[in-house]
Amino acid sequence: MRHTRTLAATTAVLAVAGLAACGTKSASTATGTASAGSVQLATVADAMAQSTKATSQYTSVKVKMAEHIQAQGQDISTTGSGALSWKPIAMDMTMSMPALAAQVGGDGSIRMMMSGTTMYMNMGDVAAAKNDGKHWMKIDLTAMGASGQALADQMNNSASNDPSTQLKLFTSSPDIQRVGQETVDGVQTTHYSGTVDLTKLAAAQDPALKAALAQSTKLGLTTMNVDLWVNDQNLPIRIHESTPPTATTQLDLTGDYSDYSTTQVTVTPPPDSDTTDLSTALQGATN
Repeated sequence: MRHTRTLAATTAVLAVAGLAACGTKSASTATGTASAGSVQLATVADAMAQSTKATSQYTSVKVKMAEHIQAQGQDISTTGSGALSWKPIAMDMTMSMPALAAQVGGDGSIRMMMSGTTMYMNMGDVAAAKNDGKHWMKIDLTAMGASGQALADQMNNSASNDPSTQLKLFTSSPDIQRVGQETVDGVQTTHYSGTVDLTKLAAAQDPALKAALAQSTKLGLTTMNVDLWVNDQNLPIRIHESTPPTATTQLDLTGDYSDYSTTQVTVTPPPDSDTTDLSTALQGATN
């Protein structure tokens, strides 16, 4: 039983890592409708620079995401929605991972919360029945050894989790082109598209950009196809990223964002009586 819970929690950690990448590689619509037709920008570079500046004013956002990853023998599909903040990172998400259903039962749905370096996951009643009746699993990344500390540092790095830093991927890429006007989730937007050469960007001197590219480098990614939709407030409301068909790691990710705010996401830890701490078990599984 310990092995089953550990495997499920490890898979969920992978989902969190993917979500952090998602949440930090784009931003969202602030409240209200937008009219992209009113935006007058001379160049694509100007548009990317203004989007970076606008995004940097916020510290939290609501997010909907859909992700499919094929890497290292794993095929993981994840969908989710909730709220995410950074500086420091905090999240409260409801995620669906069908792969988990085969491991722990239930429908693969997860309530996932994170504050600082500590995660809490609730996989439902079926999983709780296999966990001495406790619904929540706690993982303190700093207690997982070197690998956990590295993940904690990555996710809590102010620079790499700031969406304005992630937008530098577009600002620094000359291949980005303006596609035209499109409606996304009822909002009029301007669509930009192109290919980002991650190898060239890895040589950039900007330390924040280097941090943002660290995970892509570890996965062996060299290029990424990207699409960005921004509203008339210069805030991205959707981003789509995918790897070329020839890439060893296959990634397809869509993130929709709304309700930017300067208020941090608040996470209330579940009661200890309904929580199992898996930090020690995961340390043995990952080191």
